[in-house]
Amino acid sequence: MIITDDQAAYIAANLEFYGVVQQELREDLLDHICTYIENDTFTDFESAYKEAILKFGGHHAMAILQQETVIMLMLKKNVQLQKTIYISGFVAGFCLSTGSLFKIMHWPFASILLLLGFIILNVLFMPLFFYHKYKTADKKIISS
Repeated sequence: MIITDDQAAYIAANLEFYGVVQQELREDLLDHICTYIENDTFTDFESAYKEAILKFGGHHAMAILQQETVIMLMLKKNVQLQKTIYISGFVAGFCLSTGSLFKIMHWPFASILLLLGFIILNVLFMPLFFYHKYKTADKKIISS
C-alpha cells in the first residue's frame, strides 16, 4: 500500500494530537509508521494505521515517547556539563598546585601557572559549578 500526502498529513496531525510536539521525533515516528504501512500487505488505510499505532504501543505510548526523548536529551546535556565541570576543576587545581610548587621552588613560569589557575577557577569552574547546583536544586524542588 502506498501512502498519499493527505494520509501522511493525517498521521502527522494525529501524532501531534497524541502529544508528540518535538518536530524531529514526530518526523521519525511518521517515517516509521509510513514505512510499516507501506511494507505490509494492507488494503485499507484505517486498519493499517490502527495496527501500526498498536505496534508502536498505542496512542498513550506516543506521549511517553515524547517524555522519554526530552529526558534523554536533558540527561545528555547534564552529563556534558558535569564533564566540563570536572575537567575545568582538575585543570584549575593542577595549575594552582603546580604554580604554588614552582613559586616555592623559585622556578620559572610560576606566576603564569598561578594566574592561569585562578582564571580557569573563577571564569570557568565556579560559574559552571554554581549553575549546575542551581539547576539541580530547582529539579529537587519540583520533584518533591
